[in-house]
Amino acid sequence: MTKVTYVPKPRYENPMAERLGLGADDLKRESKLARLLEDLQGKIRTPIQGVVEWRYAEAEETGALPLPKGWNQWPILTSRSVWGTTQKHTWLVAEITIPEEARGETFAINVTSHWRTQQGSTDPQCLAYLNGRIVQAIDGNHTELVISCDAVPGEKHLVQVNAFTFDERPMVGFQTDMVLRDDRIEGLYHDLETAFEVAIQLSQTDSRRHAVLDRIERALYALDRREGNVEALKTSLPDAEKIAGEIHELAGDEMQPVVSAFGHTHLDVAWLWRIKHVRDKTARSFATALNLMEEFPKFVFMYNQSVLFNFLKQDYPELWDRVKQKVRDGQFEVDGAMWVEPDVNISSGEALVRQIMHGQQFHMEEFGISPKCVWLPDTFGYSAALPQILEKSGIEFFVTSTLSWNATDRHPYDSFFWRGIDGSKVKSLLITTQATEAPGQKTVYNSKFTVSDILGTWKRYEPKALHDEVMICYGHGDGGGGPTRSMVQRGVRMERGIPGAPKLRMEGLRPYLERLGKKMDVHVDEFPIWNGELYLQYHRGTLTSVAKNKKNNRNAERAMRQLEFAASVASTAKGFDYPRDAIRDLWDIVLINQFHDILPGTSIASVYDDSDADYAKLFAAMQSTQGPFQAALNAICPPGDGLLRLVNFTSQKRDGELVEFPADVDISGSSIRTQSGRSAIQSITRADGSTNFVAAVADIPAMGWSAAQVVQVGKAPSTSLSVSETHLENNLVVVRFDESGEIKSVFDKTLARELIQPGKRANQLIAYEDKPQNYDAWDIDHYFEEKCWPLSNTSASIEVVETGPYRAALRIVRQHGRSHIVQVISLQDGQKQIEFDTQIDWQERQTLLKTGFPFDLNVSETRAEIQFGHVKRPSHKNTSWDQARFESSMHRWVDMSEPDFGAALLTDCKYGYDAVEQNVRLTLLKGPNMPDPDADLGVHRFRYALLLHQGAQDLSQVVRAAERFNNPIMVHGSIENGATEQRELEKDFSFAIVDTANLTLETVKFAEVGNEAILRIFEHANRRSTGRIEFGLPVAYVTETDLMERNTGPCYDVSDNAVELTFRPFEIKTLKVTFEQHTRLGGGRT
Repeated sequence: MTKVTYVPKPRYENPMAERLGLGADDLKRESKLARLLEDLQGKIRTPIQGVVEWRYAEAEETGALPLPKGWNQWPILTSRSVWGTTQKHTWLVAEITIPEEARGETFAINVTSHWRTQQGSTDPQCLAYLNGRIVQAIDGNHTELVISCDAVPGEKHLVQVNAFTFDERPMVGFQTDMVLRDDRIEGLYHDLETAFEVAIQLSQTDSRRHAVLDRIERALYALDRREGNVEALKTSLPDAEKIAGEIHELAGDEMQPVVSAFGHTHLDVAWLWRIKHVRDKTARSFATALNLMEEFPKFVFMYNQSVLFNFLKQDYPELWDRVKQKVRDGQFEVDGAMWVEPDVNISSGEALVRQIMHGQQFHMEEFGISPKCVWLPDTFGYSAALPQILEKSGIEFFVTSTLSWNATDRHPYDSFFWRGIDGSKVKSLLITTQATEAPGQKTVYNSKFTVSDILGTWKRYEPKALHDEVMICYGHGDGGGGPTRSMVQRGVRMERGIPGAPKLRMEGLRPYLERLGKKMDVHVDEFPIWNGELYLQYHRGTLTSVAKNKKNNRNAERAMRQLEFAASVASTAKGFDYPRDAIRDLWDIVLINQFHDILPGTSIASVYDDSDADYAKLFAAMQSTQGPFQAALNAICPPGDGLLRLVNFTSQKRDGELVEFPADVDISGSSIRTQSGRSAIQSITRADGSTNFVAAVADIPAMGWSAAQVVQVGKAPSTSLSVSETHLENNLVVVRFDESGEIKSVFDKTLARELIQPGKRANQLIAYEDKPQNYDAWDIDHYFEEKCWPLSNTSASIEVVETGPYRAALRIVRQHGRSHIVQVISLQDGQKQIEFDTQIDWQERQTLLKTGFPFDLNVSETRAEIQFGHVKRPSHKNTSWDQARFESSMHRWVDMSEPDFGAALLTDCKYGYDAVEQNVRLTLLKGPNMPDPDADLGVHRFRYALLLHQGAQDLSQVVRAAERFNNPIMVHGSIENGATEQRELEKDFSFAIVDTANLTLETVKFAEVGNEAILRIFEHANRRSTGRIEFGLPVAYVTETDLMERNTGPCYDVSDNAVELTFRPFEIKTLKVTFEQHTRLGGGRT
C-alpha cells in the first residue's frame, strides 16, 4: 500500500475583503471558485511515461555554442549525480524521441531542478537549444520547454542546455518530466482565472463582480472535470468556452482608464554577479522574450541598455539577428538613451553626456532608432543637472521608479515636469506599479503582471484628473529572466476587456509616452512642476561605500578630459591622428563602471576586482609611452630637448600654484625656470610617508603649457609662513590646534573674522556606529549619530614636517580601533586654503567616519557642486523633507556662506556630506558587511581642503579653487638634475582662454563625425554672463550644437580669433570649432 503524505493547503484569503465589504458568503464563493480553477489548471498538463537521459560535462566560460564534441560519450546524469560548482557552466545534452501518445499534441519537458531563488534571479540559470537553435531560458520562473507543437511519434530532437551555477551549493540531478500540454484547456483556464482575479478586486456592491463570478461558475460547472475522462472533458469544452466568452462581452464600452503593458527585464550589469555573467543573462532573457514573440504576436518587449545589446552582438550573433528582425517587426522595442543605467549623483556631467551619446549612437547605428526617454528605474536619486542634459540631448522623457522608495515622504507627482538648475524642463514619469492591496507607496519595475498589479498601477497614479492612462512593465528582473507565458496569457485576456478592469493595451513604451507627451504639451500649465534635485530618501550610503572605486572614477574622468584635450590639440596643430578608437575603448571602461550597482559600492567583491582591473588598464594606457595620451603629448611637447612642459588642463590661468615634481630624481637645491622667472625647490611630505619636490610657478596659461627647465639653485623666496605644533600661519590666515590635533580656530586676517564656533573643534574626526536596518552598503540610517567615538579621545602624535618657503605643514597620527590615520595638514604662503592630505589604514566594520567643521556663520543652507553647477540645500530640520535629507551628494566642493564671508570644503574623491545647522561634515569612509564582507578594508589615500573666501558674492572662486584642487599641473618630460646651461624656452601656449571667472571650459574633444573641435562651456555661479573665448590657433568657423553635436544654434562671428557668448545661469553651451587648415602651434599658418 502506497503511503500518502497530506500537506494541507493554506486557507483561501482575500486581503481586500474588509475594504471591499465582503461577507462570509462572498468569501465562501471565492474560495470555491479558486479551488475549481486550481482543479482546471491541473488538467492542462498530462505527464507521460519516459525518461530523459541527460549527459553532462563542464563547459567553457560562456553559455554560447559550439557544443563540445563527443557528448554522447559523456557520463549519464542520474538523480544522484553531483554537478555544478561556483560560477561554472555545465553542458547537459539529451536526445529525446517523441512517444506515440504525443501524436498531434503539444509535447514538452518540464524541469523541476532544485531551483534556488536569490535576490534578482534563480540558480541555476540555463540556456536551452533545440536542434542546435537557441530557444529560451530555463530557470526557476521558466521551467517548461516545448519540444514540438504538433508532435510526430518517432522524431528525435536534440536538447542542449547550458546551465550556469552561481552559488557554492552543488547541484544533484536534473529532474525532467515529459508532459502533454492541452493548449485549449490552458486558454480556458486563463480566460476564467484572469476574470476571477479582476472580480475579486471589485466591491461587494458592484454588480459587475457578481455578473463575472456567475459566468465563471457556470463555465466551470459546464465542464466534465471527472478524473481520467479526458474525452468527456474535451467534449464539454465548447460550452464552457462560450460562457467564458460572455465575460468579455460584458465589458462593452465601459469608461475605464487605459493601461499600456509591455514586457521588460531589469538586468543589473553587475551586482551579485560579475559583468561577464550578465552577458549570458542577457542572452537567456532575450531568448525567452523572442520565443514568446513567436507564440504571441501581440506581445511587445522593451529593452534599453546599449552595452548589453553590444554584448549580445558580440557573443550571440544568432540571437542578435533575431532581435534586429523583431525590432523591424515592431515586437522588440528599443528605448532608453544611455549606454548603461548609471549612478547619476556621482558620475560627472561629461560622463553623463557620453552615456547618452554612446547609447544614442548605438541605437541609431544598429536599429535606426532615436530613443525618446532616459530609463533609470533603479538609480539612487537624480541630480538636478539632468533636465538640462536631457533637453540638450534631444530626450523628451525621464522615467524612474525609485522615488517611490522614499522612507519618509511620498513624492507627490507621477507625471510631471522636472525643472533643473538652469530652468530646463523635461517630462517625467514615475512608474506606479504596485499591488492593489499594497500597504505602502513603493512601486516596482519588475511586475509579475498580476491583476492586482494592473489595477494597482492605476490606483497609485496621480494626477488622474489630467491623464487617464498609465503604463506597466512586467517580467522578472534585476538578474534578468523577463516575462513568462502566464504573464502574457493574462495580458491577452485583459486586452479583450473584463468588466471592472482598466482597458489594457499590449503595446510598447513609446506609444504611451507619445500620448502622454501630447497631453502634457496641451495642458502644460496644469501638469505639476518639480523643481531641483529628485532626492531619494533612502540608500544614502551609496555616496561613500567602496571608496577606492569612487576615487578610481574621479581619476578616470579626469584622465579622459586630459587625453581628449591633448589629442585634440595634437591633431589640430600637428596633424596627429586623433585616436578615436582608443578613446572610445577607454570611455567604455569609465561608462560601464558607472553602472548604478558598481559606482555606488553595492556589488560583491569580485565585481570590484574586475573594476580595479579595468581602471588599471585605463591608467596604464595613459602612462604608456605607446599609449594615446603620451603620444599626443609628445606630438605637441616633443621629448628629448632637455625641457619640461608644465601642462594646465583647466580653463583658468594658474599663477603661483605649487607644481609637484616626482621624487625619482633628486632635484633638491635646484630651481624651476620658466618664462616667468625662477622658483626654488621645496621638499614636501605626504601622508603616505613619501616626499616630493614642489615649486611655486607663475603664469601657466589656461588650456595650455609653459616650457620649464630644472636649473641650479636660485635665491629662495621670502615667506610669511609660521608653524609650530599648535599653529599654522601666513599673511592671510592663522590656524590654531589643540593638544589633540583638532583645529580650535581659523582666523581670516584680511576680513578679521573667526570661522570656527567658539569652544568647538574643526576637522573633528568622529567614527559613528553604522548598522542600518536592511542594506549595509546602501544605507546610512537616521540614528547613526546616536553612538559615536570622537578620535580626539585617543592620543595623537603631532610634529612639524615642513617650514617653507612655499608651504608649512604638520603631521598628525592617530589610532582608532584597529585603524591607523595619518594626516599632513598644510598651509601655502599667500593662500586661504588649508589642505588635509590623508592616509587611513581602515580596519573597522559597520563604522562611518566623518570629519566635521562647525562654522560660525549666520546661515542655514549649503551650496554643493553637482554636474555643471550647484544646488542649495537647507541645513535646518524644519520639515520632514529637510529631516530626511541627512546625507547628500556633492562633487568637488560644498560651501556655507554669508553674503561676504564663507568657507568651502574641497575634495578630490569624496561624494557624501551632511550639514546640521552650521556644522558641515564630509563623509570619508564606511565599513559595510554586505554584500562584500571586506568592503573598504585597507589603505585609503585622499585629500580635502578648507577654503576661506568672501562669501556668496565670491562663489565662482570656490569653483575655480575646486577645479585646481582636482586638476594639478602635469609635468611632462624627463626630469634632470639642475643644468648649468640655460636652454631657450619656447613661448607659452594656450589653446583657449575664457575671460570670465564664472565660466568653465569643461571639455575639448574632436567631433564624433568630422575633424572639428568640440568645446563644452558652462556657467557655474548661477549668474547671467557674457564671456569671450580667445583661441590660440587660427579659427575659421564657430557654431553652436546640442550635447549630441547636432547643429542647433547660431554661427558666431569670429573677431580677433575670439567669440563672445551669452549665458543664462548654469547654462551649458557646446561649440563646434573649425580651425584653419595647416594650423601650427604659435598661431602661425603654413
